[in-house]
Amino acid sequence: MCWNCEVDRAIVNGVAETEIQQIKEKYISERIRESIDVLGNRPERFGTIFMSAVAVLAMLVSKVIQKAKELSAKLFGTEQILPQTPKQEPVQKQPEKEMSNKPKIPPKPVMSAEAAVYPKLFKIYKELKRQNEIIIEAEKERNAWELERDDLKGFARFTKKGELQNKIDRKNEGIDILKIGLSGITKRYGYKSVQEFNWTFHKSYNAYADYREQEAA
Repeated sequence: MCWNCEVDRAIVNGVAETEIQQIKEKYISERIRESIDVLGNRPERFGTIFMSAVAVLAMLVSKVIQKAKELSAKLFGTEQILPQTPKQEPVQKQPEKEMSNKPKIPPKPVMSAEAAVYPKLFKIYKELKRQNEIIIEAEKERNAWELERDDLKGFARFTKKGELQNKIDRKNEGIDILKIGLSGITKRYGYKSVQEFNWTFHKSYNAYADYREQEAA
């Protein structure tokens, strides 16, 4: 399991970068320092430390995904009340003198370069989300096989366990490849990493939201 791939996955699912850094410090940096202090510089032990950190981050991602599902269920399960359109009063013609005293309409706001690129970035964002959904579905299938394997009883534990474990191992390999695909998507559009794209996307989103707010004012 790749730490950087799990970080990409966490970012796509909206995990705060501060939380990722805290996990990295606690489960990687601190434990490597402790390992060196006790056992000396033995890099062969670092793999276990990284695997443990990946597992912790993966659990956090799972919790974030679950919370998002619960929120989505609440939103779609609640009856939505459409806002009522106010009645339009007939416009009365004003005398020419009053019309001349009417304040001038301010010029429309100019869209910045950051705001202008938002629709393009949003398409990349949606592509990342689609890839993430594929990963979620693959993990569901893998988890179901793990439950089936753990529930085996009697003679089936000896005949079917190996078959299920092979399927799980192959699925895990496929999931790792799918996670690598997240950074592949952003690199295809010229970004060094998912993290770099995430910064650019949110900066552009804020600029676009500000422009729309000014436009509506």
